[in-house]
Amino acid sequence: MAACVYSVERRPRIFMAERKLPTRAAILAAGCIMFLFTGTIYAWSILSAPFPVEFGWTSAQLGLNFTIVMSCFCIGGLAGSFVTRRLSARTTVIIGAVMCFLGYFLCSRITAHSLWLLYLSYGGLIGLGVGCSYNAVLGTVMGWFPDKKGFASGVLLMGFGCSTLVMGNIAEILFRSALGWRATYLLLGAATLVVLLIGSRWVIAAPPVVPSGEGATDAVSREYTTGQMVKTGAFWLLFFIIVCSNLIGTGVIGHSRYIAVEAGVAAGITALVVGLQSVCNGLGRLAFGALFDKKGNTFAMLADVSGFIISCLLLLLSLRGGGAVPAVIGLLLVGFSYGGMPTMTSTVTANCFGTRNYGTNFSIVNMSMLPASFGATLVGAAQTGSGTYVTAFLLFLGVTALVVLLDLAFRYVARRR
Repeated sequence: MAACVYSVERRPRIFMAERKLPTRAAILAAGCIMFLFTGTIYAWSILSAPFPVEFGWTSAQLGLNFTIVMSCFCIGGLAGSFVTRRLSARTTVIIGAVMCFLGYFLCSRITAHSLWLLYLSYGGLIGLGVGCSYNAVLGTVMGWFPDKKGFASGVLLMGFGCSTLVMGNIAEILFRSALGWRATYLLLGAATLVVLLIGSRWVIAAPPVVPSGEGATDAVSREYTTGQMVKTGAFWLLFFIIVCSNLIGTGVIGHSRYIAVEAGVAAGITALVVGLQSVCNGLGRLAFGALFDKKGNTFAMLADVSGFIISCLLLLLSLRGGGAVPAVIGLLLVGFSYGGMPTMTSTVTANCFGTRNYGTNFSIVNMSMLPASFGATLVGAAQTGSGTYVTAFLLFLGVTALVVLLDLAFRYVARRR
């Protein structure tokens, strides 16, 4: 009897001693790797390359798919936040992994008469799957870095932004190989599934108290529920700032390859330009993360829209006969400025509304991507209708002026809170 009691009392102690929480660095690194494989939704201008050649689909039709994938990305994030609250972030990542694999698999079965299947598979399933895993991983990592929210989100999202350079260029090489685009889509799906399933082991909620020497208390003076957040003026100003800014980002990135060609960039290096744009996107996420931590919300937000203004002017100059160099610089600057947007969304949401309800609050704020995702469709329609991308950039200059006014209004409202 004594031996039995001894066994029951000792086993929990042994189990607890063997179970160790991973370090913050390990969780951040795992998140970066997972984001490297899910960020391929931003490589659409590369991954879509076989379809105009083989099926004759127009830029407007392909632009609509980018709109669908970004819309489903937002919906998936919101749905994933509810799954996370009821089950776990790890479960949400696993669900997202399966959806991504199914999406890539169906993409490999597309024919000239099944444009709808492209919208369902890449636009729907992959968009939803990436959205689920994105929010679950981001919410987990932010919980481990209450003292360095801008830095953590910037480093993490850099992996998402660099996906186009790494995975996009690998995909293009495989497109041209004996494998072809169908087998390449299958490989992308299998790789994403494996990486997310393995990476989900590091999707662990932060302990109630950050480990000694690894964090600080949150600077937010009040924790907002989702209902309280949506009743504030700061929320709506932030929402429309993100809508307008991302309208430009998604519009340009969804057509980067074709904009470069129209501007006179040599066809052989357009993929490199798109890849470098993703590097700038990643660097922008990191740089703006540091800027938010050091200079605060308003300064970083105004710096971000300034980048969009300069890039639109450079691209207009190039498209009106100014040569290829301004176009390359403009496309890279769009990538850098657009890279600041996810960092802004995650950091400002945490700074203004707290981290206790961050998962759901961030999902609601990130729903701003739904209207913003029509940027690619808008640009595609403008190009199809006029035969040039000039009209779209003239429109975007007006949008940037509106963003400046919204940024100043946000600064005023935030100071009064």
